[in-house]
Amino acid sequence: MAISKWKNGVGPSTNATLMENVVRSAWMLSVPYGRGRVCIHTAKRAINVDLEKGEYSCAAWQMLGILCPHACATIKALNCNVYDFVEECYKITFQQKIYGRMITPVVTIDMPNPKNYWLQDIASQVFLAPALTSQPLGRPRINRRESQFQNKKVYHCSTCQQVGRTRRTCKNPNST
Repeated sequence: MAISKWKNGVGPSTNATLMENVVRSAWMLSVPYGRGRVCIHTAKRAINVDLEKGEYSCAAWQMLGILCPHACATIKALNCNVYDFVEECYKITFQQKIYGRMITPVVTIDMPNPKNYWLQDIASQVFLAPALTSQPLGRPRINRRESQFQNKKVYHCSTCQQVGRTRRTCKNPNST
């Protein structure tokens, strides 16, 4: 339904961009060479535009499909319609082909209307609260924590054979 409200056969954002580029093209000097070729002079440089091939030295028109100010100045110099040179994918006919069958309306049978509820009706309803889950702050641990009940490796001293120490940390001067 929104597509039926489009003006000039293109979408509103495309139309706004196009109108902005038409306004910016007013300050450009155009020199036609014939057969759809025009040289556009700006403050910085001269750009050659070929309408028949749809290409020119700026290359913004070829990349976007929407006319840039240089192309708008060319079309204005040749007394043509700007909307005729916009890529087909931006036009209303192409958009209707894309979205015509894919979007189907959702059936709303027996769907409650929020405007029809009274305060007593809402109080009697049972509402489900969202689950109380939260993530802890910071990054998650990379290594897992060992359980206190897990079998840990028991160290024995190689000189005195006592549990819980190693030969390097042994304090028993009488080793056998």
